[in-house]
Amino acid sequence: MLDGLNDQQKEAVISSGNVLLTACPGSGKTRVLTYKVAYELQNIGSKEVVAALTFTNRAAEEIKKRVDFLDIDAGKLWAGTIHAFCLEWILYPYSGYLPELKNGFVIVDEYKVEDLLTQLKAELNLSKFTRVTTRLKSDGQFVDTNLANHELLTLYHDTLKKERLIDFDQMLYLSFKLLDTYPKIGKALNNLFKLICVDEYQDTQDLQYRILAKIISARSNHTRIFFVGDKDQAIYESLGGVAKTLQQIKVEFGNIEIQELNLSGNYRSTQRSIDYYKNFQTADIDIQSVCDYAQEQGEITLDQTTHHTDLSETISNLISINLANGIPEKEICVLAPQWWMVIPMGRKLKMLLPNVSFDAIGLSPLVKSKENIWFKFARLFLVDPAPNMYFVRSRWANELLDVLDSLGLYLFSEKERRAKCLLKAINSIKSSKDDGLEYLEECFVLLMKQMDVDVDSYPNLLIHWKYFFEGTKKRLDNVQNNYARDLKSFKALFYHKNGVVVNTCHGIKGEEFHTVICFGLLENYVPNSGESNPETAANKLLYVICSRAKKHLHLIAETGRDTHWKSFPTTYKLSDVQFTYD
Repeated sequence: MLDGLNDQQKEAVISSGNVLLTACPGSGKTRVLTYKVAYELQNIGSKEVVAALTFTNRAAEEIKKRVDFLDIDAGKLWAGTIHAFCLEWILYPYSGYLPELKNGFVIVDEYKVEDLLTQLKAELNLSKFTRVTTRLKSDGQFVDTNLANHELLTLYHDTLKKERLIDFDQMLYLSFKLLDTYPKIGKALNNLFKLICVDEYQDTQDLQYRILAKIISARSNHTRIFFVGDKDQAIYESLGGVAKTLQQIKVEFGNIEIQELNLSGNYRSTQRSIDYYKNFQTADIDIQSVCDYAQEQGEITLDQTTHHTDLSETISNLISINLANGIPEKEICVLAPQWWMVIPMGRKLKMLLPNVSFDAIGLSPLVKSKENIWFKFARLFLVDPAPNMYFVRSRWANELLDVLDSLGLYLFSEKERRAKCLLKAINSIKSSKDDGLEYLEECFVLLMKQMDVDVDSYPNLLIHWKYFFEGTKKRLDNVQNNYARDLKSFKALFYHKNGVVVNTCHGIKGEEFHTVICFGLLENYVPNSGESNPETAANKLLYVICSRAKKHLHLIAETGRDTHWKSFPTTYKLSDVQFTYD
């Protein structure tokens, strides 16, 4: 199964100990991670599991898809983000141990967090631009060192507690608290996991390292760790990401032995693209293209004249040109450094190019609810049965059943056929509703009746139900969102994976595209005004952006982004580059 891997990649895959693998852009990091998982799955015990912790849900789905393609039984693979890992393996199974969780909880999405913080700032007469971090230290203290923010943070956490909500930062803190207070949880997880792979380790938060260390160190030499990443792509420092050294990781994990390996050679980009993004490289590593099109010219452009009101037209034209030249939709990516810029852009592009498919943040009222139990039901109802979706739907069904098990709701007795039984039940449900949300509600009610499940008897199911429907309805009713409500549009939300990607620069880490279009490359956006080391932060973000492109890279520093107190020119890191653009 190792055919097609180079010597460096093979060494990483067959390594038997703990590994820290440094991989430059395009060197086959995801490929190695996939083969490492597949290799370990071939020699796994009956009660063992391999975990792949990825930075995004997109990356997790890609690994699952690639493992399926290798024809390896993925029944013993768990892949997802560190937050999803904490939720499924720590918080759900052991929530009864903590007073904060024992009466049920729901994961709050980013929209709710933003709304709540905005509301509390207004109540405290704080500017809506007040910067605040909600992260917690391992002892429960605020990471935010600005004492003026502590009243706001106290009210924020009190409000979440009152509404039985936990945010993504609390997911980490409460998971660590459980592991620290009850060492037997770490031992149980250590007994279960044969290998934990950590993708993009350079953006791992300190609390995340500590959670993993509690599991790895619970029992010597059983659960192995496989870190993969690149310090030059560490773009989450402002959000707590720490690119720890090998020695720091060894100490954190109980002085375990860790082998340091490297991947070199770029299989993704033209040499011209590589030579361009070397302008933003901080490590002294020579990167050479080894792909078949290494010496092609490609395109690299810098647009500093388009006004921000004309951005969507400019970008839609670039997309149309690429599509006319035969570039597949999924090979085109539109990026921006901040999510608030991305959401309206995705909607505008969809309006301008109605016949083009888009995989864009903000096109779905459900997209921010992926940890909600009823979202997991919803995608099974909204994705119709089809041969090419069988394995995906089966995997979703198994994931849902695992979550329900952790809540004490055990459906179907035939262990090996539970997913098939659930899918058969879901496929049998019919509704005539054309409104997407009404359709889902009727389907859920009919399924629960068929399963003889009283939702009111399960506090977690009930609170998830309330939050799923109230949150989705609120987003649908907001006229500024302009969401489509019909069932066809709801279903279309789950058939976008081959569309043009519209995302943040952070949301596509580890991915690659034939054509990358990035806008918002301005001062205060790149780097963000809150960065402690602006020059390094800007270099790393531009390095990540530019290294996603295989052949075409279009950089846009639009004009007209002004406020009453200043204007935002092109980020100086781009202005300083001496390059002959196309």
